[in-house]
This record gives sequence, structure tokens and C-alpha cells, in this order.
Amino acid sequence: MKRLAMLIALLLLPTNGAYAVDIPLTCADQKTFGLRVSNVIDGCLDSEYSLGAGPIPISLLPKQDLDLNLLYRFLAAQAAAKKEGVALEITSGYRTLSRQKYLFAQAVKKYGSYDKAAKWVAPAEVSHHPLGLAIDVNYPNDPSSAKWLEINGYKFGLCRIFKNEWWHFEGNIAPGWKCPAMFKNARALLNS
Repeated sequence: MKRLAMLIALLLLPTNGAYAVDIPLTCADQKTFGLRVSNVIDGCLDSEYSLGAGPIPISLLPKQDLDLNLLYRFLAAQAAAKKEGVALEITSGYRTLSRQKYLFAQAVKKYGSYDKAAKWVAPAEVSHHPLGLAIDVNYPNDPSSAKWLEINGYKFGLCRIFKNEWWHFEGNIAPGWKCPAMFKNARALLNS
């Protein structure tokens, strides 16, 4: 693992005065999920999970479950929320492509058109659920607890993505980075 980090570091040798040793890497204790910041050269300890040093990338390999990096980020956030008396649960995460197609077809029936349905359910070809890169948290009954994640999620590399979906989060930043502006709704994914 350290050899791979060193190889990556060599490829990232400075063009702006920064070295790979300066790139922070967030690590979570495997038992407590407490956070520690390392760097990409030193990596995480054997007793820690890496939460990554950047946004969680889209993999070209087919998924059959939630991305582990996203899961670890959520578990770290869940542990921190619990300390504050807030309960967070993933109510939906990885979905098969056929499940996402079914959910979108149901939304088309409910809202009457592809365009209107795409505001609430991402079409399968652009949804991040079949990629294992999206989670729905505390849906449909607990927006107040999900608000905790919206406020604190950046610490763990988790951001709320859509203005109209208080429950939908993705690992689109590195832990500690500022979350970008939210999309108006899932239809925006068709244009990105």
C-alpha cells in the first residue's frame, strides 16, 4: 500500500510547490470510527479505514454493493452523530440498475412524464445508486437527523446533493472540504 502511495506521489510531484506528503488523508479507527488525519505517503494505520484524500471516484467496474469508501465515511459520521444523540441510518444505498429503472418507471407513472419524474428520481443511466456511490439517509421519516449530516457531513466527505431531496448524500468531496452548491433536483444530472 505504501509503495502504491509512493508511486502516486512521484506522479504528483509538485508543479505548484506542494508535495504528496502535504496531501491530507483522513483515516477512521476501525472500532470507534474516530478520525485522524495522515497524508497519502504515510497512509492509514492497519487499525484504521481510509476515508480517502479526495472525492470518491466513479469506478468502471460493475458494483454489487455500496462503495466501501462511502460506507466507511458514513459509519464515521454515524458514530460522531451518535455521540451527539443523533441517529443516522442508510435507508437506501446501492441499487441494481434494474431496480433504479423500476423506480424511475414508477416515478414516470406518478408524475406523468420523463422530465417531471427526473426531478425526483434519477434515470438509471445517470443515477449514482447503481454505482454504489449514493445513500439515502433517514428517509422518509427523519429529516431533522439528516440535517445533522447536511451540516457536518463535509468532515467525513459526505454532501447533500439535491435541494429537493434532504435525504440524498454522496462522497463528492474529500473529507474536510467544503460541499459544493446543491443541484436543484435530480434532473440536473442529465445535463452534467
